[in-house]
Amino acid sequence: MPEKNEASDVVLWSRALDGDDRAFAVLFDRHAERVHRHARRFSANREDAEDVTALVFLEAWRLRTRVRVVNGSVIGWLLVTAANIARNGARARIRHERLLRGLRPESVPDHAEAVLGEEGREVVRTGVRAAFERLSPRDQEILALCIIEELTPQDVAKVLRVPSGAVRTRLSRAKARLRAAIGDLGSTEWDGEWA
Repeated sequence: MPEKNEASDVVLWSRALDGDDRAFAVLFDRHAERVHRHARRFSANREDAEDVTALVFLEAWRLRTRVRVVNGSVIGWLLVTAANIARNGARARIRHERLLRGLRPESVPDHAEAVLGEEGREVVRTGVRAAFERLSPRDQEILALCIIEELTPQDVAKVLRVPSGAVRTRLSRAKARLRAAIGDLGSTEWDGEWA
């Protein structure tokens, strides 16, 4: 939240639309940490989340005439864009890994799979994180925006361009699926903290 004497997102975004890179830099400083935290939820590791964060702000600058300001803030657009970029990156990585496996001779053992597996296990530290990752991208997005990022269903509806009732319904169903996924993990105890 900007201080009393700081310019609002609306004012800064208006300046950014006019090409004011300093106003854009203030918005970056204001929202980069939160975007990075959000990107981390959808990324395999911190480095990927850093790349996603950079790409979000690159897209915001590149597409600045299309960015939606909701309730005086650009954070909703930035968070949705972060999730989309992270998912696109994950799909590209999977395609790339499949291609590489297809090119690799069968007789040559490769330890990369084991290294990737270790890194993946390190990322999934808690039962909630594991349960969250089992949810569909749509459920992850609605939980991340409404619960973790604490955006109101009305703001999420505006950002996603869907009725607010649809957001509430999706949120209710996503919460139920998360509870079920946590229950499916069995012995994992949820301490109420998000990874």
